[in-house]
Amino acid sequence: MKFIHAGDVHLGNPFSGLDKQLPNKLKKVVQSATIHSFEQLVDDALTNEVDFILFPGDLYNSADNSPFIQEVVSQQFERLSKANIDVFLSFGNHDFEANTRHHLPWPNTVHVFDQKVEIKYLTLASGEKIALTGFSYQTQRQTTKIIDEFPVKGDVDYQMGLYHGSLGVDGDPYAPFSVSNMLEKNYDYWALGHIHVRQTLNEQPFIGYSGVLQGLNRKETNEKGYYLVHDENKCLVPVFKSVATIIWDSVNISTMIDEEDLIDQINNLQNEKTIFWSITITASLNSTMIERINSGVTLDKIRAQLPTNMWVVRLSISDAKHLALISDNIDQQYWIQGLEQVFEESSVMDYLSNQVPVFIREYFMNDDGKAELRNSMEQLIAERRQNHED
Repeated sequence: MKFIHAGDVHLGNPFSGLDKQLPNKLKKVVQSATIHSFEQLVDDALTNEVDFILFPGDLYNSADNSPFIQEVVSQQFERLSKANIDVFLSFGNHDFEANTRHHLPWPNTVHVFDQKVEIKYLTLASGEKIALTGFSYQTQRQTTKIIDEFPVKGDVDYQMGLYHGSLGVDGDPYAPFSVSNMLEKNYDYWALGHIHVRQTLNEQPFIGYSGVLQGLNRKETNEKGYYLVHDENKCLVPVFKSVATIIWDSVNISTMIDEEDLIDQINNLQNEKTIFWSITITASLNSTMIERINSGVTLDKIRAQLPTNMWVVRLSISDAKHLALISDNIDQQYWIQGLEQVFEESSVMDYLSNQVPVFIREYFMNDDGKAELRNSMEQLIAERRQNHED
């Protein structure tokens, strides 16, 4: 048995955080990125001859969709239907009314979950009987623990749950649940949606988010895609597959000689895929360089020399004033070494309670989270030094 788990496709959602200077060639890539990722998923489903696909909420970015988006979805669902690949989908907080709005007809191989928890069945060519349990949102906010309405596993070979929600308690806005709630159901796989960061909440049975299919802003960094799940000794094992057309990423530059050196370092970040970079300068800078960066002059110069598949969406300084204050009193080499030790994964995790949600823990492991921690530490040290001098 093989199937695809793809949460949060968000068809129709525009990119955010891009300015008018984006070259026309990249504008065209942006306009088609989400659609291209969705079509690539369908191509992969056909190539891998999967049995079915799970979309646990937010296939669309909103309940109302343009004729173009409707046509794309209809065409791709027809392709899957001709290959006898079933689709099971639920609607989430973004597209909660999508099935009540006008859209092109879908083939009978597309199964939409009702607003009340229900079970759908599928018998594979192998004879294995599959049960799939899910629900669609009734409103943009779903504050009750819908997980309580899910039945325990029935008399089937495998049972999967489709659940669009987040870890939490009663009253939280997005169908709150706990891992223990799901384990009590004895399901073989939980396909989660809603959180855009790919993460695993439980290994076996697998409970996790596949993340967004295509990153849409600078906070949705790194490769994005779906899980291709296969049966391995009666265990369902997900393998991540990237289909994002555009990768958002971030990098800190800690040493630079001058502006030309900075441009060379950025050009060396080149990749086969289209990448949108957010760059933070943590190196000590003179006042002229600080002014050139803050005024946008350096960013324009960088953009003029970029390869055609790269773009710098943001160039910022990691509070140069505070860095200068720190380096006045702490040898720069020891400061950098100490900072890197503090931001090792094991060190950061020691300060986070086990009750902290997984997506928060993972945030502080990526570049944006580390940069936020670093900036906060630098500001705190500078403030304490200033208070001491006063």
